[in-house]
Amino acid sequence: MASELEISIKNVIKRSKELNEFKDSGSVKEGEMERLQVAVEELRRSYEDADGENAKILREYYSYKDREKRKRLSGKEKLQLKRLMADMESRKNEIDDTCASLGAFEAKFRKYNVPKRLRMAPEQPLKPYLGRLREFMKSTWREESEKSREKEQRSLLECMAELDLSNDEDMIAFDALKNAFTDIGIQISMYLVEFFLIIMAVSDEGEEILALMLHEVKAILKCLSVEENSYSIVINMFVKTVQFFEGAMKLAGPFSDEAKGQKSKEDAKEKKAIFFLDDERKDDLLRLIFIEVLRLEVSYRSPDLPMKVINDVYYSMASHLMDNVFEEKLKRVGAEIYELNSDVQLAHDDDSSEMSFFWRVLVAGVDELWTKLDAEPGSLTRLVLL
Repeated sequence: MASELEISIKNVIKRSKELNEFKDSGSVKEGEMERLQVAVEELRRSYEDADGENAKILREYYSYKDREKRKRLSGKEKLQLKRLMADMESRKNEIDDTCASLGAFEAKFRKYNVPKRLRMAPEQPLKPYLGRLREFMKSTWREESEKSREKEQRSLLECMAELDLSNDEDMIAFDALKNAFTDIGIQISMYLVEFFLIIMAVSDEGEEILALMLHEVKAILKCLSVEENSYSIVINMFVKTVQFFEGAMKLAGPFSDEAKGQKSKEDAKEKKAIFFLDDERKDDLLRLIFIEVLRLEVSYRSPDLPMKVINDVYYSMASHLMDNVFEEKLKRVGAEIYELNSDVQLAHDDDSSEMSFFWRVLVAGVDELWTKLDAEPGSLTRLVLL
């Protein structure tokens, strides 16, 4: 029993350390993972510290077993040993429950653990990175989607398409899910836009670097579909967001004094050198955004629903997505963006009327993309995306 208890303790400590690699990508409520890790840390101390509870119990157990080898235990000692073993069994069961909780969290975290492009080395070229990303999507989502299709399960978007919009209850459920889809999509898209503006503000090479990044972002987004060779309105909307930014930037023309010929290249570089955005911080922030893109893709396009779902379930799903799945994660991404914006002091926060107008165009365009999925003739997005 003692060896089993020690194995359980060591296993849960090891699993907790491994989980740190994935914890930023999971869908758990704020504080839930932290509470579990506090419990694991207390368990570690109780085992590794000489005065810890588990350390004392194990010493006492081994002491009884040692005496048992040398002489017969008294009736009182046998009773004490029996109670000690029952206590150890109870502790082992509690620890195994903690380990199971860690395992459940890890399963969630791994599925959203979009591969990092920067691995303590220069940024990986796009082509091999896309290969890693496709392999990740295949092993975590696409194979699972194929199995779900064999069971004739459907995605949330497919279920929404079958609702009878002439029926009041169906209409309420449809609107709740559509509004959640729109609100979450706009928020993630604006994080992408703000990220691009940060790169624009800090890059020495300006438009050339940004153009390359926009190309790479579109390529990465297209890999995040949960079903291979299947059209995804979710992924398409984010690709359109990038395309809109590209089009708006071309129409707006240069913003910097250097690009307009009003300042020398050296002066412009000196101004931008005030803040240096290292590759790791840039990669981590963009990866957080990709994780939320994937989360929205999974939420609406993963075929994990049975053939028949009642309206109350649809309505509760909309609230669940907004309040439990996305709210805290999006707040975290927003906090990272805000902190970086504060460091960089983005151009659209200064007195530049041109950048201020560009920012308003981007905000209006993203809103229009998500609220009017089919752009009307003469609309802002139609004009920019021509």
